[in-house]
Amino acid sequence: MLDLLQRKAGDTAAATPTPSAQPGWAWSHAAIAARAQGLRIAAPEGLAQDLARAMTQIRANGLDIDSVEQEDLRLPSFARAVPRLRAVLDDGPGFAILTGIDLDPYTDDEAGIVGWGLANYLGKPMRQGLKTDRRLFTVTDRGAANRDPTRIGASNRLSAMHTDNGCLEPRPPCYIGLLCVHAARQGGESMIAAAAALHDTMLAERPDLLALLYRPFHFLPPRLHTWPAGPKTIVKPVFERRGEEIHIHYARVMIEPGMELAGTPLDARQREALDFLDALMERPQAHWRYRLARGEFLLTNNLQTIHGRAAYEDGEEPGERRMLKRYWMWRRHRGPGIDPAALDAAELDAGV
Repeated sequence: MLDLLQRKAGDTAAATPTPSAQPGWAWSHAAIAARAQGLRIAAPEGLAQDLARAMTQIRANGLDIDSVEQEDLRLPSFARAVPRLRAVLDDGPGFAILTGIDLDPYTDDEAGIVGWGLANYLGKPMRQGLKTDRRLFTVTDRGAANRDPTRIGASNRLSAMHTDNGCLEPRPPCYIGLLCVHAARQGGESMIAAAAALHDTMLAERPDLLALLYRPFHFLPPRLHTWPAGPKTIVKPVFERRGEEIHIHYARVMIEPGMELAGTPLDARQREALDFLDALMERPQAHWRYRLARGEFLLTNNLQTIHGRAAYEDGEEPGERRMLKRYWMWRRHRGPGIDPAALDAAELDAGV
């Protein structure tokens, strides 16, 4: 099925680039700096009590991240905050930071359950692995144990700007949630940029290169995101337009080896286009930086923003070893959502 959906997507002709029709998405660092406080949204009153009540039952019944379900984490105080969070994620600027989540009563594993419960209110959590990481992925430095060069989230190295591509599924996550359980001793700032702003800058400065990024590229999935009997690469453009929205799919660390594996290594013009995009994202005005603290939950629109992370150094104490719980979510409230009949009508009958 994944291969079928890719073929249908590949049959679609590349669009002629035109400027973004959503001014609220074409933001700069200066625009975000002017409204930064409004993007830090405090955990609603009553959330700590709702979590304590739910976690008491989860502990009493021996549930863990693999067995807990939606009915075990009813958080009415958070439900009232969801419309505001979705509006920021869906209508721009595409990210928010939920602050003040009290994790002190919980172990690190229990913090993962807390984050999953919150994420489930925003969208349907996606699997991040076939046999492990079914509900979440723990972002932390795994040192020599991480032998996959595409899994930068398991290292403390610079994570260049990218989107999360969810290569086990026919469509990427709509949202990403990163719950900070422990911050690093030094570094580790998150970086976020708007796809529409990058797109429109390329359109103004190098429209010839932007047109190349509307064409399909092969992405090499991380080893744990590869179907044993499935396609070896995932095919998608870097930029595409879905209605009025400009979407981005990018991970240079996946594109270079993916194109090689497909027998179509990057040519000089493709490399120039990717180099220009990489340099554009490094411009100070193009991205926003933020260092997460314990109990903060960074939420991003993974279709219309792109993110990265600065290198970091851990300390010797457990509380100084950076650990984030990552959640991928599909939207239930926009498009065909997760209804199987609606998804088939949208993706298999009418084309992706």
